[in-house]
This record gives sequence, C-alpha cells and structure tokens, in this order.
Amino acid sequence: MEIQYNATFINLENLITISRGDTSRMIKYLHQFQELIPLRMEGLKEQLEIGDRKMIRQILHQMSPQLQFFGIPNVVAPIRRLEHDFDTMPLQNLKILVHDILIQLDHANKEVALVLKNNF
Repeated sequence: MEIQYNATFINLENLITISRGDTSRMIKYLHQFQELIPLRMEGLKEQLEIGDRKMIRQILHQMSPQLQFFGIPNVVAPIRRLEHDFDTMPLQNLKILVHDILIQLDHANKEVALVLKNNF
C-alpha cells in the first residue's frame, strides 16, 4: 500500500520500509506514536516547569528512537545537544530548546493524525 502524505514535520519512508506495505503494521506504529509522544510531551512540560534537568534529559532520551524512526527533522540534533549539555547549559537556553522541540513534536503529531485520517 502506498501512503499519500505531504508532510513537513515527519518522514514516513522508514515506516513504509519497515512495514513492507503491511497496513496493519503501519497503523500500529502510527497509533503508537499518537499514544506515546503526547504523554512524553506532557512529561517534558512538567519537568520543564520544575526545572528538573535530569528528567528532561531522560524523557528526551526515551523519545529519541521513535523520533528518529518517524524522521522528525529539527529535533534529533537539539536532543543530542541536550543529552550532552543538560547539566551545564543555562536554564533559559534549555527551556528555549525544549520549547522548540515541543513545537516540532506537536506539528508532527498533527501530521500523523492527518496521515491516519487520509489513508486508513
């Protein structure tokens, strides 16, 4: 099955390749994204509010494989930077970086919803 999508915040080539055209697998991965990413986004917001650098790093680290799987541009490099500099980066810079990541993830989540709506 060929998925029709015009996306800016996700790249589904990896999903298509790994699923080998199996519609149920594609749907499963897309739903999994919709379930996990918003929960982790909320966790990031909470930890950002209280300023827990280690938890922010941990949440981003947990998200990283799925974000790479869905080819979300503009988040992998900032996440890597945060993973290495989370304890020395000025808090204001950390907040800005995480906020930018959250914006990208929100857009990606909306695109995943559109892919599901328009294709399945």
